Amino acid sequence: MTTTTSSSTAAASSSSLTSAPFRASPLFFHPLPASHVPLPGKEAHGSYMLQVPWSKTSGWGQAKIVPRADISIDPLSGVTQYAVTCFEGMKCYKTESGELTLFRPNENFNRFKVSAARMGLPSDWDNAELLDLLCKLLALEAPIVPSEDGASLYIRPTLIETSESFGIKEDGNAGEALMYIVTTLNLGKGLYASSEKAETGLRVDADPNYVRAWSNGTGKYKVGANYGVVNIAKKPGFQMSLWLHGSEDFVSEAGAMNVFILKEASDGVLEFVTMSLDNGIVLPGITRASIISLLKDHASGKKEFPLEGVPKNIRVVERDIPMKDIMDGAEDGSLKGMFGCGTGVVVVSIREIQYRGRLISIPYHPVVKILRDTITGIQRGRIEKEDWVVKVPKWQGVVNGEKEAEGQKVIA
Repeated sequence: MTTTTSSSTAAASSSSLTSAPFRASPLFFHPLPASHVPLPGKEAHGSYMLQVPWSKTSGWGQAKIVPRADISIDPLSGVTQYAVTCFEGMKCYKTESGELTLFRPNENFNRFKVSAARMGLPSDWDNAELLDLLCKLLALEAPIVPSEDGASLYIRPTLIETSESFGIKEDGNAGEALMYIVTTLNLGKGLYASSEKAETGLRVDADPNYVRAWSNGTGKYKVGANYGVVNIAKKPGFQMSLWLHGSEDFVSEAGAMNVFILKEASDGVLEFVTMSLDNGIVLPGITRASIISLLKDHASGKKEFPLEGVPKNIRVVERDIPMKDIMDGAEDGSLKGMFGCGTGVVVVSIREIQYRGRLISIPYHPVVKILRDTITGIQRGRIEKEDWVVKVPKWQGVVNGEKEAEGQKVIA
């Protein structure tokens, strides 16, 4: 098995050396007609989509930005038969001055590559070329990007196997694939206020009968199959599931979020405890990593936390979190709070857990709102962190300095 996988990977790598690389130019652009009206039920979606096809034999095809539309795929394709797909979650923000920004897009693209490679999908694109294309797509959607807090344009880069993948193949890698990016408004906005105060925190259900991921599985990859299980496990009256694993019911994620607990340690230090990435069960979240980076800088004295209110005497701990720790901490008072974080929700407080027939109340800690306001402040340009923010240049389908005639298909 190892020999086959290695030879397949080597063959794929060798093939990629002679096939067409991923390029942002030439770009095929098809403007929307002036008469364009969104389809019923799709008014909240962006009007355009980016598409880049790929073939094992010829490499990456021409990039296209076209009006958003359905795609056609083989009914025996890898995505329909075996869920051979991965995706990313990103957001575009509008600053107070009207500029569009992206938050750490290269981190998303790098994770996208890791997920793609795990699924046998192409992963050799150039991040700078992909960013160029994404910025052009977002520039076209600029009029609908909201500026109010809690609102944003959500971005969904997706990669699917489009070649037939039915039965046993000699090569486990995809033969053909399609990368596409679509956008939609305000994913997660409804939970934005969940960090404001105790009574607005989320209620989550921890059911040991449902397991999201396991050690050395695909939990750390953003693959489609990981997320199809989310809704079926959700209980009425609870916003999402708190995923458990192992003999001690260790906490992994909540819904599709990374999780932190706030715990006062025996030495009086306030610990921000989150599950380690070592066993591959949880997704290496971009928001998670950003929070850890900011907290560690603050704790070490390297750089003050951007907003006031975070205690000085803190530390970040990455380890397994058994449910017993949460229950004991709730009883003895050492548990000071709990929150989830991710692209969609940013940072949200968790106020109650249903677990094995009992309800566990979680204290509210004001640092949760400070974390949320810091991350969103950076995203919207209110807090300076230039190395984490990319500004989206303006673009309206201009070719050679001249705007093309309305409705005309052009190469940019």
